[in-house]
Amino acid sequence: MTIHVFAGPSLSRSPVLALDGVCPHPPIAHGDLYRLRLSGEDTVLIVDGVYQHTAPIRHKEILELYAAGVPVYGTASLGALRACELHGHGMVGLGTVYAWYQDGRVISDADVALTHGDADIEFRAFTHALVSVLSVTDRLVAAGRLDATAASDVVELAREVHFSSRTNAALLAAADERGTGAAMRLVVDELRGDRLGDIKRIDAEAAVRDLLAGAAPEPPAGDVTVPLTSYRREWRLQHTPATADPDGPTERQVLAYAQLFLPDFPDRHTAHVLGNLRPEYPEIGFDDLPPAWMDGLSPDELVRRRILAPGERDTLDEKERALRVLVRTFRRRSGRLVYEEIPPELAADLPELTGQSARLLRLTERAMWVNPKFHPGDVPTQQLDDTFAALWRTDHLPTAVLDRGFRSLGEFREQARPYFMAARAVVAMNDAPRPADAAL
Repeated sequence: MTIHVFAGPSLSRSPVLALDGVCPHPPIAHGDLYRLRLSGEDTVLIVDGVYQHTAPIRHKEILELYAAGVPVYGTASLGALRACELHGHGMVGLGTVYAWYQDGRVISDADVALTHGDADIEFRAFTHALVSVLSVTDRLVAAGRLDATAASDVVELAREVHFSSRTNAALLAAADERGTGAAMRLVVDELRGDRLGDIKRIDAEAAVRDLLAGAAPEPPAGDVTVPLTSYRREWRLQHTPATADPDGPTERQVLAYAQLFLPDFPDRHTAHVLGNLRPEYPEIGFDDLPPAWMDGLSPDELVRRRILAPGERDTLDEKERALRVLVRTFRRRSGRLVYEEIPPELAADLPELTGQSARLLRLTERAMWVNPKFHPGDVPTQQLDDTFAALWRTDHLPTAVLDRGFRSLGEFREQARPYFMAARAVVAMNDAPRPADAAL
């Protein structure tokens, strides 16, 4: 059995991460459970997780993993919170912080939140979590070193300081203003790493050791049904690796590569749409367009909605116009997604597409390494649009992105940004003068 431990500051430099059977990962984020392709031979322990700048782990991701037969445990920090939220639905909570969430002593995300560094400094914590202050005051009261009233005052003061600012200095300054400086200094001194330890670390280390020893409670038996919503389908596509390599391109990145760079993808997309619609809507005569549903959709209205390009209003006959509208407005059931998986028609080309996608994404990574100030997210939208309009040789980008299976300009831009450097290079090569064109 392998225990996949998602942890950051709670287990920074902890020896338990080096124990046999433990596979450490950074704090968990949305999509990580899809990325790993776990099986019933694995166990997941969620300790720390990220949010705010990165989407947090979703409840349905955890439930889907449990439904697939992978035990999921939570402790100490975000893991304890998620375990409490999913109590009775398959996730198992461990430790003191989890028990506090269960009995209502702590209720907020902010009660376990803190700021910390990145992996290069081993996720060292910069501030204190409220649960750490709670644990220390409990310990001091039990030892007779702090009375209950002073402990309560210290906890309430710490609660008022935002988690991102809850440093030793900030806590002491706030306490001095309230006249509780002596009690706070006692608490801050007890929070030192060389004392008995932080409650989040104590919980997390105990959870790892219990799981390795087989001493943790078994997940509850029973079937869990997770609704297969369009969001779950989208998450799978976005985060599942296209190959067994968890660090390789995701299925969504490979599909985006095909949409962006295959010259014939508009034809492939049209065939894909018609192939999916024919069996589902046999009453529509796809070979005898336009059907009745086109009634009332005037060419001017379609141009206004950017479903037709202005030039197409007069150049396309009624049948061609209906086909373009059908393809450009196609959505899977529920009405959100155009693609929810890599289409079967690309299966034969998948190894080559994955390799090409990986090479182009590495080009972007190289550009970011050479110029630390560059990030594809900072590329001006107009420059991004102009580059792909030149690549596709189109003067109407809104309809061109629909012809390539993107549901909107927004989705196109999101998927195109990581490939901007590659697209710009291709456009530059296409525009470069040929030897026969060179001036003497």
